[in-house]
Amino acid sequence: MAEKSDKKKNINELEKLAEEVLKLKQEREQRRPLLIEFCGSPKSGKSTTITSLNIFLKRNGFNTVVLTERASVCPIENKTHPFFNIWTMASAIAEIVKHLNMGAGKVDIIISDRGIFDALCWFEWLNSNPASASPYLDDKTYKDLKTFILMDIWRDYQDLIYIFKVEPKTSIKREYSNLLTEKRGTIMTEQVLGGFNNSIDNVEKLYGNKFRNIQVIKTDTPETDEDPNKVGYLVTNQILKNLKDLLIEKIGYFPDSLGSKLKYGVNSLEIINEEKLSFGNRDVIEEKNFIQPIAIVVITNAKRDKILVVKKGNKRTSIDSPERDRLLTYIGGHIRIEDLRDSTFSTLIQTLHREIQEEIGESLNIQQNTPFLIYTPDNEVSKKHLAVCFVIEMDLEDKKFKLVTDEFIMKTGTTKSGHVLKISELVSSKEKSLGKDKILGKDKIENWSRVILNTLFNTKLLYEKPSKPISIFDKNINLFTTS
Repeated sequence: MAEKSDKKKNINELEKLAEEVLKLKQEREQRRPLLIEFCGSPKSGKSTTITSLNIFLKRNGFNTVVLTERASVCPIENKTHPFFNIWTMASAIAEIVKHLNMGAGKVDIIISDRGIFDALCWFEWLNSNPASASPYLDDKTYKDLKTFILMDIWRDYQDLIYIFKVEPKTSIKREYSNLLTEKRGTIMTEQVLGGFNNSIDNVEKLYGNKFRNIQVIKTDTPETDEDPNKVGYLVTNQILKNLKDLLIEKIGYFPDSLGSKLKYGVNSLEIINEEKLSFGNRDVIEEKNFIQPIAIVVITNAKRDKILVVKKGNKRTSIDSPERDRLLTYIGGHIRIEDLRDSTFSTLIQTLHREIQEEIGESLNIQQNTPFLIYTPDNEVSKKHLAVCFVIEMDLEDKKFKLVTDEFIMKTGTTKSGHVLKISELVSSKEKSLGKDKILGKDKIENWSRVILNTLFNTKLLYEKPSKPISIFDKNINLFTTS
């Protein structure tokens, strides 16, 4: 009776948490699907848990996709040949990339039954078996495969990894409990299973800190061996909490004292080099006076006579936002905690890689850049935001960009959002690209974009005056006259 009561209590708790997450999903844009990988010992209960998890999520309003493990359909018969795990790894990556590219909304959660972490464990095993002197996989090939697996481009999307572990005797017991044979397969031996468990431990110890969140669950303890519901509850609870954290967003910020070091307009990147970047929940940080760095990038051509412009939709901008109803000459966004790297500069680069992918679906090189800071504290919102501006020069002749987020107004009607415009038509009072005069009107340019146009394109646009006097910045304000 107590067991039924506990199960009902767990279900109620999970359903309440699911409601909270769904409410957050309605209020905020989920920028990409959550990616979860299940890996570990054979017969450790991964498939059972994945099935239970998927049913719960679907019936509680989430769009999920399950990527089935590829080993069972691998055309390579010899499971100890490196080709076997190379094929399964490549197949898993192909499926993950396909569904990540679909974007949030179509898919909320991707559940991968084995993936890149699992592949790393198997390559570790191949490199140490059957004997360290003569392994299935040589050191050089293992090193090359490991480098490939540990690339940021894969790891950045790994939100949660579950390692399910059982003792070799448990794997074998579960494997043969419903079979009419006791003949052992290639993998289902005590020696291989024990060696693989050791490889899992080694990989977690050596490379676990390179992944965002790893949870190890032993499914043959007295608590979990005969109770898959216990494991399912623990996993589902953790995943919902992770999805909630992803929706809330933890963003980077500098102390508010940084504001006194900044002048109005353009500043040197050196100003933030010694500042500590901290992180907190976005809804909390935006209520404080901290300085939030925004990594932005200007996309132009080598001649610097053309530029990509966008405009944010009103659903994604508050009434007091400087970006509301304005043309922007940049894309970008807040630094998130998952962007964190070993230096502020590399963190900014990672932020832009993610933002460019999320906003225009492109992968662009931004390494060879010396960014500058833009600070225009015109109102209470602007005072809390500091742009770190990078530049990308590329061939824009006949280039068309696809805005892949609902944050921007799409290329519909007469809007300029998402179009590549000539600098001359952008800064003039009239725009003739549609074959007729069209007054700029509502498509005004906000202040960061004005600073960008003046600094990078030698225009002479007037910065808009602060709506309220800001005495400590008055002496530094550099107003240009219109040409």
